[in-house]
Amino acid sequence: MMNSTRYLPEMRHILCIACVLALGACGTRNTPAPVTHFGLEGGASSAGVHTVSGGDTLWSIAKRYDVDMKDVIYVNNLRAPYPLEVGQRLTLPPPVTYKVRADDTLYGISRTFAVSMTTLARQNNLKPPYHIKRGQALKLPSVQPATYKAVQVAAATPGTKPVGPEVASKPVSSVDKKPLISSSTPARAGSKFIWPVSGKIISTYGPKKDGLHNDGINISARRAEPVVAAENGVVVYADDQLKGFGNLILIRHADRWMTAYGHLGEFKVKRGQEIRRGDVIGTVGSSGQVDSPQLHFEVRRGTDALNPKLYLAGQGS
Repeated sequence: MMNSTRYLPEMRHILCIACVLALGACGTRNTPAPVTHFGLEGGASSAGVHTVSGGDTLWSIAKRYDVDMKDVIYVNNLRAPYPLEVGQRLTLPPPVTYKVRADDTLYGISRTFAVSMTTLARQNNLKPPYHIKRGQALKLPSVQPATYKAVQVAAATPGTKPVGPEVASKPVSSVDKKPLISSSTPARAGSKFIWPVSGKIISTYGPKKDGLHNDGINISARRAEPVVAAENGVVVYADDQLKGFGNLILIRHADRWMTAYGHLGEFKVKRGQEIRRGDVIGTVGSSGQVDSPQLHFEVRRGTDALNPKLYLAGQGS
């Protein structure tokens, strides 16, 4: 069987650190978006949001924060000739480089900037066990349009309205054509989630070899076995943009909970659809980077990945 955890850092692209990659999508018109510091040195605060002041240009802002100007243009849906207004809030992509601080780990840095740890290691020519030292400059991968699309979907929270226009560049997948997501979320049916499928756990939650980490559990099950929603909620993502997870569904639940279902064979629901606990949302498959039928399942509260077994009703396998 292919290693079921070697690609798991890719999940951060759509679920982790929304305050870095999706500030514009999460902020409300009445409440300022939270500020995330990237820990860079220099005169700039290196925060996740920049408020335009007199004399600012895209070039000066990109240089100040050590980010790619093209990424600033994309994530803020700017159009040529890129006019800026004083007081305008711009979401900032991750910087081009990051200087390692005391107690940093490659895994922690990958979570902070929502990038794959394996990609980060490869880009900096690092080998297991991925030792890094204070003051070391790490190159960060450039922003990928599909990543921003997916993160903005996953990070949407009840009662918020995006600041600024929705991204209207060339569609990167069918997710762009699907209905808008309702801001309301149905109440939970119980205090515990139900198991999405019956089967044997073949990869547990937590640290794995070579510094990797499984943010959920992988459950072996028969191909085409129905996969059910673990709780009442709204489908915020149903697509295959992350090759590691193949066909993936994200369901938003009340009180900032979210569940993820990867390696599906078929989708039985669509983005924006309200579902009930126990509803069939898909089937077990082997899409993505696995070679046997299984379900990758995650439970999250906000951006924190939690051990699913602690929040599932019953013992399971």
